[in-house]
Amino acid sequence: MRCPLLLPLLLFVTSSVATTQKWNLRDRVVAAINCGGPEALGSYGITYAADYHDEGQASDVGVQYSFNNAENDDVEIYQTERWSKESFDYEVPVGDGEYVIILKFSEVYFQRVQEKVFNVRINSYTAVKNLDIYDAAGGRGYAHDIYIPVVIKDKKISVNGHKKDYKGKIVIEFAKGPHDNPKVNGFAVLRGKIEDLPPPPAPHVPEDDFPSDFDIEEGAPIPNDLEEEFNPQIIRGDEMDDEVFSATSKSENPFEKESSDWVLPVIVMLIVLIPIAYILHLYTINKQKEKRS
Repeated sequence: MRCPLLLPLLLFVTSSVATTQKWNLRDRVVAAINCGGPEALGSYGITYAADYHDEGQASDVGVQYSFNNAENDDVEIYQTERWSKESFDYEVPVGDGEYVIILKFSEVYFQRVQEKVFNVRINSYTAVKNLDIYDAAGGRGYAHDIYIPVVIKDKKISVNGHKKDYKGKIVIEFAKGPHDNPKVNGFAVLRGKIEDLPPPPAPHVPEDDFPSDFDIEEGAPIPNDLEEEFNPQIIRGDEMDDEVFSATSKSENPFEKESSDWVLPVIVMLIVLIPIAYILHLYTINKQKEKRS
């Protein structure tokens, strides 16, 4: 017996397995830390070790978010973090070679841009300046990854083409910036090049352009400045003899009031009289039928 769905199903499974194998990064991991959290298996086969760092504070405030723009297996990484009131760093010992540092971030507290801004330094070189996670990720509760390629050779470390002396360890520093405190949700150091990695999470794009604090609840008082915008006003033009009306002030349109006073009573009267007339009509028809019978 033939099954018409068998071939598409096999193709889908084969494609899924090929994709998974293409991005299986397990054997390329030098180090990976779930900052502020326990050991976790992330996407692409990367196992993030528990964070035993003693600098700053660990937090799991992000557990309330689902991080819809991230890979499902990475959600746990974005839910925990390490932050500090001062600059802090992680050290990863590696030998010569090409590496990519993957930094994983999410904003789970602030609701506007420019409220948390800090820097990321690799072996004292500022690789990321004035990082605003909220702005980069597209809002609160979304993931943002940064890939930083690194080349280590002849006791030198090259970051974005800038060379520094290398003393056996990659130092990833989250440095104080102009606003609030530095933080990180997780990181991984992988062998290889950026070209061999899957793309990072795409930033969230808001569905509308309303500001995040735009909220007028039902029954809430309207601010004075908005009240003036929505109340009518009489505007007198310098070269006009008649009054012109616009929806920009508190004055009332006298013509509108005069012409609309009779509308409501008429509507009420019609609502009452139409059912009564219909009932009387039915009653008359029934009486006529009784007389005929």
